[in-house]
Amino acid sequence: MIEVAVYGGAFDPPHAGHARVMIEASRQARQVWVVPSFRHADGKRMADFDLRLGWLHDVVASIRPLCAAPVRVSGIERELAQLQPGPVYSYTLLERLATRLGIADRQLALVTGPDVLERLPQFHRGAALLERFAVIAIDEQLDVRSSSLRQRLQQGLALPKQWLAPGLDPLNYRHYAVHGT
Repeated sequence: MIEVAVYGGAFDPPHAGHARVMIEASRQARQVWVVPSFRHADGKRMADFDLRLGWLHDVVASIRPLCAAPVRVSGIERELAQLQPGPVYSYTLLERLATRLGIADRQLALVTGPDVLERLPQFHRGAALLERFAVIAIDEQLDVRSSSLRQRLQQGLALPKQWLAPGLDPLNYRHYAVHGT
């Protein structure tokens, strides 16, 4: 079993699919770290980091009874971003966590979906990431994307209830209708 599974992403906004991945990852690792992007590798503009971090805390608190292992939210990307300009890449994040936690490289896993798994070789230091660290690929169980949520909200459309992240007040999603981020 993997010691620590790291589930990173923009979580802009978090949705039910993200929660499902957290629950599934908790069945494959002794603990799961949910790590929102501070500066996105693709230069994506995101809602305020602290806002997304708080939302993730709410989601994790809500799904905790469904998880087989502890799931925690970490703001480590902010810390790493202060040490270097530009985005914090997955390889850098895993490398720092392996050192900080004293975990053997193959006991630290990046959690992805099948779509990201296909693109991992093209990531910054992707080949090294795949060679050095484990990967947990979790199939999508819900057909929902953060971009779809943002688009519907900006168009003034209601969100399907099955898209909403457990523990996240539906009014929080209004941020995207108002700010368009």
